[in-house]
Amino acid sequence: MTEPRQTSGEARQPRRISPMLRVSVFLIVVVLIAGAGTAINAMWRTQAKSWEVYFNGELKGVVTEEEKDMIAAAVDAAVEQVKAENTLNPGLSSVIEYVEVINNERDEVEPILEGILSGLEFGLRAAAIVIDGEEVVTVSCAEEAEALLTSLQERFVSENALLVEKVEFQESVEIVDKYVALDEVTDPETAVNILLHGSEKILQHTVTRGESFWSIANLYRLSINVIQAANPNIRPEALQVGAKLNLKIDEPFVRVESVEQIKYTESIPFSTSYVTDSSLWTWQSVVRTKGVPGTREIVARVVSVNGKETSREVLSASVVSNPSAQVVARGTKSAPSSSTGSFIWPTTGSITSPFGPRWGGYHYGVDIGASSGTAIKAADSGVVSFSGWNGGYGYMVKIEHGGGMSTLYAHASKLLVSQNQTVSKGDTIALVGNTGNSYGAHLHFEIRVNDKPVNPLNYFR
Repeated sequence: MTEPRQTSGEARQPRRISPMLRVSVFLIVVVLIAGAGTAINAMWRTQAKSWEVYFNGELKGVVTEEEKDMIAAAVDAAVEQVKAENTLNPGLSSVIEYVEVINNERDEVEPILEGILSGLEFGLRAAAIVIDGEEVVTVSCAEEAEALLTSLQERFVSENALLVEKVEFQESVEIVDKYVALDEVTDPETAVNILLHGSEKILQHTVTRGESFWSIANLYRLSINVIQAANPNIRPEALQVGAKLNLKIDEPFVRVESVEQIKYTESIPFSTSYVTDSSLWTWQSVVRTKGVPGTREIVARVVSVNGKETSREVLSASVVSNPSAQVVARGTKSAPSSSTGSFIWPTTGSITSPFGPRWGGYHYGVDIGASSGTAIKAADSGVVSFSGWNGGYGYMVKIEHGGGMSTLYAHASKLLVSQNQTVSKGDTIALVGNTGNSYGAHLHFEIRVNDKPVNPLNYFR
């Protein structure tokens, strides 16, 4: 990213006044001083009105008004001489200021003038874009600066806006003409990039349970690559609760606020009604009539800053089409009581995490440590009510044993049964893995009564 131009302390190669020019200008000044002669000497100690002379912000001395005018005339002569020698129409980039004071003690004008003339710097006329009093970037001319700022505002106007009520900068933005060295002029594309992404603001986020690089990036509207680059020592797959993540966020120099009226269509959700079906298992449901959402047309006033919406006010809403209800059939057929009445241990391994409170939460099963690929067996006979991916459980199998009893097997690496399949006690239904929210290969095993987890160890003696 291009850094904004520094206003001081930056090495430059200015066009300095030549030794011959300094001699000729100095001779002009000597003649001017001689012409003033007696008048200056008479006023030297008696005239109270004086001028402090500043060169590039540095006080060079105190002179009379006549001497101030002589310095200004000498500088003007130097400027004209340089312009005559150069076809690029350069101008004075050094800053000379005069401040009126009441001071009878004045300095010799010759050393002041010689110091100014020897340090004069010349450059090309350009336009500085000043944000809230700070000079941020310089372009070739005022016209280019105006066009740049206008295009910057227009990029945040929606193409489908019904009405643009306002587009303006939130900051004070000025264009100031000045003479600068050639290497200080920035091209328009780079200037826009500096204005929108000129500095970085670093924040810190503390990771909480269940968060990932993806969810944190989505929270701050950043890309995952940005978070990874700002935290090279943290692996996304090993993100720990309590870890501190650095977040680098662009801090723009300008913020364009736009207020627009827009029109769009919005979906109207359909309602869902349920019927029973004795031919379906209790864990099954089938859509009998597919619901169709309706639509409505919205006109809203949207306020955005640099293209990011900050508020929305709905001005009107009209229904285009009404939704149609969905009908879903729910099964009432219970799993047959194929249970033998006792359970077997579902895999080879020892308990690594028991049922009960854990890590500030609650563990609804037991974790059995085992190598990846170890066989997972049905703890009892029954019907498979679920076999597939289930979020934090990873690959999971659930078996209904009848009488409200069911078992659940999670974090598998491979599933070997399908939904509605009948299995017998001891059948291999899956292989141990490390899928979902898992930290190492193991089996998460649950026993549920009426779908409420109970301690599995109560069923083993």
